[in-house]
Amino acid sequence: MEWLSKCVNNLYSSSSCPDDCAASCLPPLQTTSLPSVLTTKQEECSGCIKPCTLHPIVPTKELQIDQSRPLKNTVPGYAIHFIILTGKTDWPAHLEDEENGLAQALIEAIQKDKKKQPTTKWIRDEPNRFLPLRLTTTTTTQMVEQKPNHRIMVTNASLPSRYSNQRNAHDVILMPDNVIIANVTPRRATALLDFVYGCPSGFVTYPSPYRNLLLVCGHARKDKRCGTIGPMLLTALEDALKVCQVEAQVALVSHLGGHAFAGNLVIYTHQGQRAIWYGRVTPCHCLDIIQQSVVEDRVIQELLRAVFQAGCAKDAPLPQQQQHCVSSAALLDW
Repeated sequence: MEWLSKCVNNLYSSSSCPDDCAASCLPPLQTTSLPSVLTTKQEECSGCIKPCTLHPIVPTKELQIDQSRPLKNTVPGYAIHFIILTGKTDWPAHLEDEENGLAQALIEAIQKDKKKQPTTKWIRDEPNRFLPLRLTTTTTTQMVEQKPNHRIMVTNASLPSRYSNQRNAHDVILMPDNVIIANVTPRRATALLDFVYGCPSGFVTYPSPYRNLLLVCGHARKDKRCGTIGPMLLTALEDALKVCQVEAQVALVSHLGGHAFAGNLVIYTHQGQRAIWYGRVTPCHCLDIIQQSVVEDRVIQELLRAVFQAGCAKDAPLPQQQQHCVSSAALLDW
């Protein structure tokens, strides 16, 4: 319980967050064993009969969806992800322009700190942040970082706040911890960052109810492409979850990056410790995405932008029957 002792000591300390404060006052992420990620090709998925009559057709040419550039490695690395539960889907084109908004306050606090202390503050050690997941040509996976990345993502989500009861306050989901931090106001943006990175700030946290969380970019004011395709994917994914009888939550979110690759989808699985990023998703892909990526821990190569995993997570060995049927050609190497 070293983390608890540290928090208690800090509570009675007259100083603010120490300069070397790198461990979080949140309980550190526990080492867990996750199933190895396998890949599958799109033609191996069931898909839909062409032309599909079950789903709305995505007007890819009219929306100028980029179908030529490779998707792989089009997501910058990041350490943690703040998901603000706003209960709405109509956000300003730029979150930093939302007057008195929590996202604006968080972004400003992050930028301000970068200018003051670019190398010493708000840095998490490796087990407590996301690392890019490299799938090798063997039946093992490795997390490899050429250079530590401490980028903080801030995203608005359509899910409502459950616990916040103060004026202008929101619940915030923190990934990869998969906890909900309640009653976060714009005035307490810096305090939230301090809390997550190791300083007592009086926030109350709750376990997130979402074992699997699917985030669909539907930021219409930012870009017409995601604004058009996002609601289509939301409906198709919710339908697919019912068909597969899988427990997961889907939400529309603000800008994720890569609007040219719409529809954009991030799938947090295993209590938030793994993140699968997809691009060029259409409603016809959604049933396969639920079955392959949420149920079977597979990624669809043709849609894959990146995979990240909490540094504390370790891959479990593949079951013996799977090891025999997976060839080296079926695994990513990046």
